[in-house]
Amino acid sequence: MDKKLKKYFFANSILAYSFITILISPMFANKLGLSIYDAGLIFSTVYGVQAILTFLLGHYFEKKSPNYGLALGRTLFALGNIVLAYAFNSFLYLLAQILIGSFEIFSPLLSMYERAIIPPKQRERFYKYLLIISEGIKVILFLPLLFFINYNNTSLSFYRNVFISVFILNIFYTFFILKILPFVKSGSDLHKEHIEIHKPNLRKYLTVLINQIIFFANFGFGSYLIISYYIKETLNGDSKIMIIYEIIFSVTILTSLVWRKFIKLDNKNRLILGTFIMAFFYFALLFKGWITFYLSHVILGTGFVLWFSAKEPLKQEYAPINFGRWEGLFNGLNLFSKIFTPALAGYIAYKYSYNTVFIISFVVLLINSLITYIGLNKT
Repeated sequence: MDKKLKKYFFANSILAYSFITILISPMFANKLGLSIYDAGLIFSTVYGVQAILTFLLGHYFEKKSPNYGLALGRTLFALGNIVLAYAFNSFLYLLAQILIGSFEIFSPLLSMYERAIIPPKQRERFYKYLLIISEGIKVILFLPLLFFINYNNTSLSFYRNVFISVFILNIFYTFFILKILPFVKSGSDLHKEHIEIHKPNLRKYLTVLINQIIFFANFGFGSYLIISYYIKETLNGDSKIMIIYEIIFSVTILTSLVWRKFIKLDNKNRLILGTFIMAFFYFALLFKGWITFYLSHVILGTGFVLWFSAKEPLKQEYAPINFGRWEGLFNGLNLFSKIFTPALAGYIAYKYSYNTVFIISFVVLLINSLITYIGLNKT
């Protein structure tokens, strides 16, 4: 594989480690004394700010270099981690989450950037190894963290040290995207091999985007926020459990090196099957207990391998040249939906039960797989 793509894999390992902030910050909110409903309101506010900005930025970077946008997004993410490290009340926690959530605003730029640097013939292989490397990095880095966590009472200093380490690495990533990785002149650029074979299909492209928006909006509803409080209040666990189940998810993805070759499906059908399988992640959570809890993440990892490795190649194959505005629009709609989903999920969990949240999420993903099947196979 091209040397510049190998450099991109290295940079992406920083983003893989940075995911720990998303994983443990809801548990940190619990440490600060915020209730599930309070935390839900904070995350809803964050998504509201993001939704307003993301469409504008997606359209803007069609004519500007996505390198600059990605660098700005990771700088804000880094600053959010520093604020979070020293947060001691709900206001600072909210400010930190707004800064951290900035990476969502710039996420359409990743698709623009990758479309410009990845040859079409290497896309499937690229996304296969991108996922494997990212999850491998998580396993390597997350396992040692388990030895620094007290099972029942993780200290605030642990959280703060993790957030500071994420800050440092993301500042380094900013330098890397500006000075080391390939420079893309505008978000509308295509790889030279893509120009020769580009055959956009707007209906199929929008079908993939709809699948993506439903998946992410649904995960914003039955989210790490909900699961974190579910672990704490129902299973009496702590942040060690959050890291353990993420390791199980990552190991499941690594095992795909063995079993994925036996899945003889094209990208369209892998996307549909992956979405369908991930619905049963929420179904498994309906059965209280540690065995089913950890099994649910094996199910999620299996479905995610198929879904992720198909989603990006399909988007880039079907997308129009000026797809930044579409990515921005749908990412904005996704974030707009999340204005309501964390608060709504928090209210439902508080008023009714966590199982009610999981049932809704299960049904939504089943419907999503059906919509995707119809949209991609309609002649």
